[in-house]
Amino acid sequence: MSTLLAFQLRRLGRNRQFLFFTVLMPAAFSVFFTKVFAGAPGGISQEQAAATMVSMMAYGALGAALGATVRLSFDRASGWLRQLRVTPVPQTSVVAVDVAVGMLLTLPPLLVVAAVGRFVNGVRLEAGQWVGLVTVLWLASAVFVALGLLLGWALEEKAAGGAIGIVGTVLALLGGLWVPVELFPSGLRVVAHALPSYWYAEAGREAAAGSGPELLPLLVLAGFAALFAALTVVVARRRPLTAVAG
Repeated sequence: MSTLLAFQLRRLGRNRQFLFFTVLMPAAFSVFFTKVFAGAPGGISQEQAAATMVSMMAYGALGAALGATVRLSFDRASGWLRQLRVTPVPQTSVVAVDVAVGMLLTLPPLLVVAAVGRFVNGVRLEAGQWVGLVTVLWLASAVFVALGLLLGWALEEKAAGGAIGIVGTVLALLGGLWVPVELFPSGLRVVAHALPSYWYAEAGREAAAGSGPELLPLLVLAGFAALFAALTVVVARRRPLTAVAG
């Protein structure tokens, strides 16, 4: 299992586009949003800078989780999953590796954006708040790992690339990661509260505030993760391990 995990991590580690869009872009957005608003009268407050940092951490982790797991559609189309099935590697280990890869690759954007928030934007939190923030967002990213696995099994190779961009954009935009939900019209606020990305960032903001995440965001995220995982199992049992011709 450790060999397969190292192999899969090397595969994604060589993908420069993946690293750019999931690590460098959220960090750049974090600086852009804070410096743009810092030019407004009164500048930007510590609370706003921290909120922007958390949103960009969530955005980066979301993209990393989806990007790391939706590759299943490519592995299925190439016959790689079929080849793994005839090896001595247990199928449970293959699934465990896919989950582990998705979880591990959410850490770089979380840590890099947090570092940018602290050393570039001057966000100041207690040591326990930093640890709690990263830990909560890392563990809660499992919901997007589950969603990525679902998309990877449900979609064909040609559709997966576009789908991940659309899903990621919708979750970020309507979930309040780019624009605060408080600025949304009332109808869009309802939509935001129905998305896992909103509750994901909300759990992070509560951790950054030092109070720790409340029970509601965690329950909502756990429910989404369970739903996506159950749908993944259903879809995986119905999908072939090789692409459908044509």
